[in-house]
Amino acid sequence: MSEAGFSRPGSWVLVRATSVAVLPWLGLLVVLQTVVTPNWPPYAWSGSFTRWASVVVGNIALFLPFLLFAGGSASVRAGGFSRRAVRIVIAIGIVAGVLGYLCSAVFRPTLVHRSLSQTQQIANLEEVQPFGPYTPAGLVRNLRFVEQNPPREFSLSTDQLRRRPPNVLLWELHRPIAMAVFGIINLFLGMLAAEATMGMRRPRQWNTRMAIGVIGAIAFYSLMRMGSPIQSFLRGDPMASGILAAWGPLALPMTQALLMGYLIWRRRS
Repeated sequence: MSEAGFSRPGSWVLVRATSVAVLPWLGLLVVLQTVVTPNWPPYAWSGSFTRWASVVVGNIALFLPFLLFAGGSASVRAGGFSRRAVRIVIAIGIVAGVLGYLCSAVFRPTLVHRSLSQTQQIANLEEVQPFGPYTPAGLVRNLRFVEQNPPREFSLSTDQLRRRPPNVLLWELHRPIAMAVFGIINLFLGMLAAEATMGMRRPRQWNTRMAIGVIGAIAFYSLMRMGSPIQSFLRGDPMASGILAAWGPLALPMTQALLMGYLIWRRRS
């Protein structure tokens, strides 16, 4: 059987296993995140269809990278752990990463902008979002404006984008890309965790994989939140690098992947 392409049955086995492990949980979490709220009706239901769609798309971008760990683990159960399987699963991860990036950086801000344009509570949309939708192009326009016209005092207010800190803008520009890369690493991490625990009994194997995935996800999310330049700005700390804040947390899953890869290599050697 050829090792290239998704046109072979073996490749579709991995695609199906990954999808079955990820998509049901993704749908459940998106629905729960939308309806579980102290305010009723939920925010997503209290406006136009574009507002609802922006919330759904944002939740997909939030949860997808974390759920890919389960997809990687399921792919090993379905097709084993080999170079061919790794190549196919990484290709799946790239597709998922592109989808997550588009949801976070393009679709959601575009839908938010359209939703704002439809509301009657905003008289002048250009005053609220003077640089257009908060897509990468809009962020770059905002960043260039702030760099060329530095304000006396920076602000995080959403209606004061002309005074937004440049490191926050850089963080917002790089974070969707970093999250997409995290999703690819997390998918591969799921494969490594499944292979590293292959010799364990079923209950212990499942618990170990769950612990690696959940604890790693919580730790990564915590690092991402704590390292956010928004948090440092609110604490009054000097403005740290927005690029480092976006990419720095990836050191954790990369370290996990290297450690488990080493353990697998030791076991096979």
